[in-house]
Amino acid sequence: MALAVEVVVSTTRTVDQVLKPVLYGRAGVPAYWILDAEETKLTVLELVDGVYVERDVVVGEKVFEATLPFPVEIVPAELLRER
Repeated sequence: MALAVEVVVSTTRTVDQVLKPVLYGRAGVPAYWILDAEETKLTVLELVDGVYVERDVVVGEKVFEATLPFPVEIVPAELLRER
């Protein structure tokens, strides 16, 4: 697996921000993104020496240009906008 993405809501916040990074890190997943639906925020974590480090935090309409695990542009507000 090259990327894990979790959509966080209040009921899953602790598991997604505390437990899952440990589990994904142990599995060697190089990128872990946490999309907070309540704050319209994307936290981008990358695995360095077995531990996730925060690469970026993107809020609202700000554009995140990912390179790992592949090139893509992400805008948190667009992901969470109702269609």
